[in-house]
Amino acid sequence: MIIRLYRKIENFWFTWPQKLRFLLVGGFNTVFSYLLFVLMVAGLGISYKIAIAAGYVISTNVSIFTMRYYVFRSHGKLKNEYAKAWGVYLSTMLLNYLSMYLMVDIFAMNELLAQGIYTVCITVFTYLMHKYVSFRQPAR
Repeated sequence: MIIRLYRKIENFWFTWPQKLRFLLVGGFNTVFSYLLFVLMVAGLGISYKIAIAAGYVISTNVSIFTMRYYVFRSHGKLKNEYAKAWGVYLSTMLLNYLSMYLMVDIFAMNELLAQGIYTVCITVFTYLMHKYVSFRQPAR
């Protein structure tokens, strides 16, 4: 019964355009990642520099698997796609450090606000990198 219900929901889900699925799944992943950052920085008093790295280790794995299946519906080799997706996230992490350094350390912006701004700005880049690099489907 539960499996049948899940299959119906899943079949309906995959009728939606990929960009909409990306926005919804990416929205979930973004909220999860940002809340982790807030928890570490505001809740636990951890430096934003450590929180970024720790957050990426945790949230990247969630994001890779949700993006792979629920957005791009990829059937490629998991090991290869996982490595490519981690490469994308490592590049975004480096951009994250650079942008946070500029916004927080140079321009004295609040860490939580700066991370929020970065998160909104990096969304399109992440989508394009996953679509054309991480989970790229071979030409038919």
